[in-house]
Amino acid sequence: MKKPLFLLLTLALLSLHLPAESRNVMAAEPEKVEIPAGSGAITVKITGLRSANGNLSVALFNVKKGFPGKFELAIRKTLVPAAGAEHVVVFSDVPYGIYAVAVRHDENANGKLDTNFLGMPKEGVGTSNNPKSKFGPPSFDAAAFTLDRSAMELVVNLRYL
Repeated sequence: MKKPLFLLLTLALLSLHLPAESRNVMAAEPEKVEIPAGSGAITVKITGLRSANGNLSVALFNVKKGFPGKFELAIRKTLVPAAGAEHVVVFSDVPYGIYAVAVRHDENANGKLDTNFLGMPKEGVGTSNNPKSKFGPPSFDAAAFTLDRSAMELVVNLRYL
């Protein structure tokens, strides 16, 4: 008999906090956020090479982890010869989303980015948006861009420190 009395008292207390009158209030329509569906192509033009020696490694990242130096964590990567007048890489059929591109010029073709004793690159490096960085590599956020259409073109200017 104690439980029904407890429930009755609980309901009585809760009813004291209910409004005396009820109004019909229309909730505002929730903000509609359109999430693009589809995929596109990202064309990366690379400029500023100081020599035609070696190779260009180009990596496409969709997360901060590993950007810009750990190409093995990139979702896509490619290697093209540095020889020639124009250097263009196309990543096709990329799902819409947020990405960043990193490029390195492996002038001696040893398969890695050579650095000095301070860890600064001896070879050319660059990222999408060409952000200026004073100390250390640029962040993913500084290099990030949104792919939300069928074709996008980026220019990455290599820097030699």
